Parts: sequence; C-alpha cells; structure tokens
Amino acid sequence: MKKNGILAFTAMSTFISGFILYNVQASSLFKNETAQTAAQTAAQTAVRSATSNSMNKENRILEGKTIVIDAGHGGKDVGATGQTGIHEKDLTVQTALNIKQELAEKTGANIVLTREQDEFLTLAERVEIAENHAADLFISIHFDAFTSNDVAGITTYYNKPADRQLATMIHDKIFEQNIDTRDRGVSQGDYFVLRENKNPSLLLELGYISNQADEQRIQTQDFQNKAAAAITEGIISYLI
Repeated sequence: MKKNGILAFTAMSTFISGFILYNVQASSLFKNETAQTAAQTAAQTAVRSATSNSMNKENRILEGKTIVIDAGHGGKDVGATGQTGIHEKDLTVQTALNIKQELAEKTGANIVLTREQDEFLTLAERVEIAENHAADLFISIHFDAFTSNDVAGITTYYNKPADRQLATMIHDKIFEQNIDTRDRGVSQGDYFVLRENKNPSLLLELGYISNQADEQRIQTQDFQNKAAAAITEGIISYLI
C-alpha cells in the first residue's frame, strides 16, 4: 500500500512538473511571438512613415515657389470663337483650373489664378497680379483661331531671350504626351503680358478652336489631363 502511494505521489509530481514546464515554455513562446510581432509592426510602421515622408517631400517639391496661371480673356472679352460656338474665355479658365489642381497635388507650390470665373481683366491687371505675388513664373493660357479652318496646332511664345529655355521645356513636355496635333514650335512674341512682365513668363496657344479636330480635342478630358500634366512637368524641370 505504501509502495502504491509512493508511485502515485511520483506520478503526480511528474505531472505537475510537466505542467509547470509546459506553461513556462508556452509563456516564453508567447512572449517571443509577441516580441516578434511588435518588432514586425514597428518595422512596418517605420517603412510606412518613411514612404509617407518621401511622398510628402516629392509632392512639395516646389514649396515656397509662386506660380501665376493666367486664364486668357474673360467677361466681355470672349476671345476666339470655335466652329461650334464655344468661346476661348471658357476654355482657358477650365484649363487653368486643371493646371492649378495638378500643380497643387504634385508640387506644393503657391498657385495663383488671375481669374477663376468669367470676369474681365485688363492686360495690365494680369501683369500686376504676377508682380504683387512676386511670381517665380507666369503662364498665360490661350487657344488660337484663324480665318482658314485648316490651320491647327500648338505654339508656345516667349518674349525675353532669357525665357526661351522655359518655353522650350514646357513645349517639349506637351508633345511628349503624344497629343495628336501639329507642333508649331516655340516663337518669340510681342505680347503685353510677356513684354511688360518682370517675371519669367510665357504664353501657350494650346490649339486652334477654328479647326474642327483641334476644337474637339481641346474639350476632351484626355487632352486637359495631358496638358495639365505636361505643363506641370515642365514647370518642375525649370524651377528645381
């Protein structure tokens, strides 16, 4: 009987020791897994934070720069009129708004529009806006027209020789977008908003609304997106 008691006690002791050992090992394993999970979470958070900081830095590449986008014409000055009756003044403000949005998202620059609605501004007032904001860059948006409806294409104008590089950069970026229209090149133009502007400036004629194909293309979202993206890329290349 005494022997049976000793055996039972030994078995119970072995069971208790095993149970304690299992719990110690399980607890240790749980702690190790928890530590590993915490380390993995911390690493993932660090990667996300670094990626986010990198993206924020890229999206604010022109922070501190001021860019003035001038929507040509407006109010009583309708500009050119297309074959379908659309007015240049309406197209220019829509394009300017698209460029503003693209620049804001990708550069962090301070974007100033000479007008955001259908209002009349003199040429002198447009130049004054650029001067008052100490603009690093002034871009005037227009759409051309001609007496013959077979004339088409995009032209970029500058006035001062120092602005030719700027004009060429942005013009080339536009045609990198595979825009299906004639490349009319970069030319020197005696436009008031360029001639009287003390800031780097150019004027874009983004197509002929007197030409049926150009007029249709200009009004598509695809063209508007490509134009905004190209102009933004050109601005970044010039200012960084």
